[in-house]
Formats: sequence, structure tokens, C-alpha cells
Amino acid sequence: MPDWIREKLERHVKTLPPVPPADRIFRSARDYHASALRCFELREEDGRCHFLPWQGLVLHAFASELYLKALYAIEQQTAPKRGHELNILFERLDAATQEKITQRYHARYEGGVLSDDLVTFARVFQDWRYSYEFSGAHEMDQTGVAHLASALYETCAELRPDLILPGQVHDRLVAAAQGIPIIN
Repeated sequence: MPDWIREKLERHVKTLPPVPPADRIFRSARDYHASALRCFELREEDGRCHFLPWQGLVLHAFASELYLKALYAIEQQTAPKRGHELNILFERLDAATQEKITQRYHARYEGGVLSDDLVTFARVFQDWRYSYEFSGAHEMDQTGVAHLASALYETCAELRPDLILPGQVHDRLVAAAQGIPIIN
């Protein structure tokens, strides 16, 4: 980029008001969530079909963490404390917000029990990003983690509809089928 364009952009950015923490956190969560969905797109290469399930799982879990932090920032008007464990982040939210999330999760994911699943999913981001260190068989409910991310996105959308960008990404984030290969 030419220096004169960069300088003009920098001057313009300095005139803009600061972006609230909830907005910044939500946008980051949405981007990771959309990236998770890209990992589930079934791709064909050399006559073989494949997708990236473990990477999608980690990105869904990270998006869930960020959505929980965005919800906290929406409620408290400040950025939350650091932390990754989904169950602890959930417990920091107001009871009314917890209830909204619970209702959305149960409506999306038949058979899911959010209180139990949050404990199961609590450390997915920390542990599964290092899945190469695992020995033996390991299982995780990818569909549940994906539905959690979508339920949290929908709760953010309910509380702050101004954060939502309509279009294909939004439609994919709220689709009924989550955590499964996507065939375009």
C-alpha cells in the first residue's frame, strides 16, 4: 500500500470513536466461528474427500469462549477477566442470560444438557489444540460444541442485534445442522 494511502487511513482511524469491548470480542468470535465452519466444508483433492474436524472443533470451542466473553461485556460494559474454561465463563453471566443460552442450546441440540455439556466442553480449546499429544482413543462431541457456539451467537444477536451482519455467514452460523461435513 502506498504511504500516502496508509497515512490517510491512519488519520481517519484516529478520528473514529473507540470500539466497545463487546463489539470487538463479538466480531472476533464470529470470525473464528465462521472459520470453524470452513473446516467442515467437504473438499475433494486427488479423488479423495476430506475435511478438518479437529481444527473445526478447536475453533468452535474458541468461538464459544469469545461469545461468552462478549456476553459478559454486553452485560457489564467491560471486558471480562482472562480465562478459557467455558463452564466458568458461563457462571459469570447473569442468570437471565444463562437461561437464554440454555433455552437456545436445548432447542438446537436434542438430548444435550447444557449444565453437563459445559463441564465436558470446558477445556476443549486448551486440550484439543494439542491433540497430537494424545495417546490412545479420544472422543469429543463435535456437534454439541458446534451447537453451543451457535446458541451463544444467537444469544448475542438477541441482546445486541446491531452486531449481526445478515448474509451467507450469518445464515450458516444459525443453520440447524452444525458440526457435520458441509457439502457445497
